[in-house]
Amino acid sequence: MQYFFRVLLGLFIAMPAWADNTYEPLLNTVTLQLNAEQWVTTKTALVTVGVNASVSDQGLEKIQNDVLTKLNQITNKGEWHLVSFDRSLDQSGLERVQISAQIRLASADLGGLRDRAKTISKPGETFTIDNVEFTPSAAELRDANTALRNNIYQQAQTELANLNKLYPEQKYYLHNIDFLGTMAPVAPQANTMMAMKVRGGNVGSISVGDKLQLTATLVIAAAPGPDVAKLVHN
Repeated sequence: MQYFFRVLLGLFIAMPAWADNTYEPLLNTVTLQLNAEQWVTTKTALVTVGVNASVSDQGLEKIQNDVLTKLNQITNKGEWHLVSFDRSLDQSGLERVQISAQIRLASADLGGLRDRAKTISKPGETFTIDNVEFTPSAAELRDANTALRNNIYQQAQTELANLNKLYPEQKYYLHNIDFLGTMAPVAPQANTMMAMKVRGGNVGSISVGDKLQLTATLVIAAAPGPDVAKLVHN
């Protein structure tokens, strides 16, 4: 045990001398920018339904259950989510409820939504199809971003192999990759407008895509040669 502590103490004493000698400024580095593009295609649309109702004094849970029951009459092909819920008291003493609900549907299931929303509506309780957006789901975007990063990694591997082939004595290695972010150049409004045109009729299978781009700054480095390292230690 005493031997262990003596070794550990020796390491602590030696560390400051090594900490002052950084190899970073001495690295032979190559910096370049890599780009990748990936189309993310979706066959599903995000449907938003607006609910406006005047109700007597009811519990919050009862209102939610009633609304969800009627939303499932519009379609039960997916899972409904209430994304906003506002209650207020009007001049007649009734509670006014405004709800926004969303569901993700396959393009083949979009037909007839508007008609069914109109059918279940009644005076004092209306259901409207407010928006239909052909936008990729979170899972589809996550998969596309994974594919983009893998593309960048493969490009980096190719660059590294090329450098080591041209300069084998340098022994280049991957020093750093800095991802600069993703972007979707296709305006969301374009997909929304296309979806609005198909609200009323039967819809077949539609695939809508957005192109994502990823940019990364790559740093490839080679360690200093033995002569340089010897000078640093001295």
